[in-house]
Amino acid sequence: MRLTVTKLKRLKDCDNQVRLFAELFPDGVDVTEALCVAHAGKFNRDWAARYLLPAPLRADYEAKHAALWADYESKHAPLRADYEAKRDALWADYESKHAPLRADYAAKRDALWADFEAKPAPLRADYESKRVALVADYESKRDALLADYEAKRAPLWADYESKRAPLWADYESKCAALFGRLAEQVK
Repeated sequence: MRLTVTKLKRLKDCDNQVRLFAELFPDGVDVTEALCVAHAGKFNRDWAARYLLPAPLRADYEAKHAALWADYESKHAPLRADYEAKRDALWADYESKHAPLRADYAAKRDALWADFEAKPAPLRADYESKRVALVADYESKRDALLADYEAKRAPLWADYESKRAPLWADYESKCAALFGRLAEQVK
């Protein structure tokens, strides 16, 4: 079969597969067994079987592929089991050595935390006792300043009010007269 970039695009092969094909075979290629073996693992064979092979050849591929997969799995399963058994033993060894380390760390961390937690309470009490005294000192000095201010402000206010009152009375009188003149014009 002749395969080209155009054909792959028309069949909507994924972009990365089309790019790889274009890099390796910019002018297209005749697909052969040797070519497929040489590029095994680079291309998605299941996609190619589904979209490039006619139905009878696709069924043959799928049947033979299933047998190849079963053979692979039968050889792979003991390897995986051996790996997992050895890995599990290593993990158990790690955990047996790690558990006392973790416990030691946790005990020391908990002691540090308890020490930390114990210190803020006395520090806060000391802060509060000193803050209360500072606030009392501040308030007593502020109150004295406020009293002095009020004592000095009171005569100023009285002087201001004594001067403002006649102005206000004059203003009120003139406004009342204005209103009265306008009211007289209403018939």
